[in-house]
Amino acid sequence: MGAGLPLWAEDLRLLGWLHTRERDREILLALAADGFPEGLAIGASEEAGAMRAALSGLATAVPGPEAADDELAADYAAIYLTHAYRASPCESVWHDKDHLAWQEPTFAVRAWYRRYGLAVADWRTLPDDHLAYQLEFVARLLEKDETEAAARFLDAHLLTWLPDFSRRVAQRAATPFYRALANVTLATVTGLRRKLPSVEPEAEMLAVEQAALVPLQFVARETWLAEP
Repeated sequence: MGAGLPLWAEDLRLLGWLHTRERDREILLALAADGFPEGLAIGASEEAGAMRAALSGLATAVPGPEAADDELAADYAAIYLTHAYRASPCESVWHDKDHLAWQEPTFAVRAWYRRYGLAVADWRTLPDDHLAYQLEFVARLLEKDETEAAARFLDAHLLTWLPDFSRRVAQRAATPFYRALANVTLATVTGLRRKLPSVEPEAEMLAVEQAALVPLQFVARETWLAEP
């Protein structure tokens, strides 16, 4: 793998984990104690500083931990479940003229996964084009040293809608943590793209045949991708 890319892959995987389900105050403070966000590849950036401040605020939560957990849960639901903020974590909603999920971008992303022998195991719960899956997929491409493929995927998919998602969450989220998470995610993906090669776009593959597909699924903090 290219110099420094393992750290970027780890960061993408961790960020995907944070985007996939609600995490309570105790878990987030444990992450902070473990070196988050200081250990991120984006370094001492403005975005990392805002995340550090958000986590510090959780450590001294007023009126108390239970209220902080309630606020985090409500914000998570508004972003990822009820779509109250109109900031969908799925690509299709941003590109479809009627803002619907499960449209052409979902299947284009699925074709990318299949191309590398992967498939989403719980697609009825989270569509293939969900932010968490896309982050994990790019992490896996980096681990395979598929830097040109990672660049093409970012250009064709993730970076076509992540800036809008992150900007809207940063504007509308009630908690400093989710505002910071949106900005850290965008800073990480754009920072990674600058490290990757310039590539020419290629036609989307909407139908890719693979004899055996590895489940693309969430497993604790380690990975969304099960090894064959």
